[in-house]
Amino acid sequence: MLPTLDPRTLRNAFGCYTTGVVVVTTTGADGQKTGVTVNSFTSVSLDPPLVLFCLLNSANAYRTWEQATHFTMNILASGQQQVSNAFARPSSNPWDAIGHTTGDNGCPLIDGAAASLECERFQHFPGGDHLILVGRVTAVRIATGPMEPLAFHRGKYGTYWGVDFGAPPPDSSLSDMVMAGFG
Repeated sequence: MLPTLDPRTLRNAFGCYTTGVVVVTTTGADGQKTGVTVNSFTSVSLDPPLVLFCLLNSANAYRTWEQATHFTMNILASGQQQVSNAFARPSSNPWDAIGHTTGDNGCPLIDGAAASLECERFQHFPGGDHLILVGRVTAVRIATGPMEPLAFHRGKYGTYWGVDFGAPPPDSSLSDMVMAGFG
């Protein structure tokens, strides 16, 4: 039998892992735009190009996301905390206050994002108290010029300062990732 873990302790442990901040957007069949702030974004595969994010099963817009055929992952830049906060509130409708355009997939692209990945739904499946949504990337937009990412660590916003600690050892798996274009 597995030991029972204290949910608060587990959340605190998860919070030790620094993540980026992403606003995932979609447009429903009725034309209504929906967005949600997540830090559960990850790359899955280069071939095919896949990414995923996780959504709480009790989220207000759960049905919208469960039925979404397309979505866009907007990777926020430092200074976009207000954007993150606007989409983190379940009952808010921030579209009038947030600059955006429409991508090729029909989903909102957040102005000023460090990058936006337009996706079509590849797969979704249950993952405990979350829905795991996997998307195939169909278009990529990267901001020009230097831009620091918005980061999230232990419940607070921050950024990556770009300190160069040198390359990892050539025999490490991280080195393989860097050589493949991840770093």
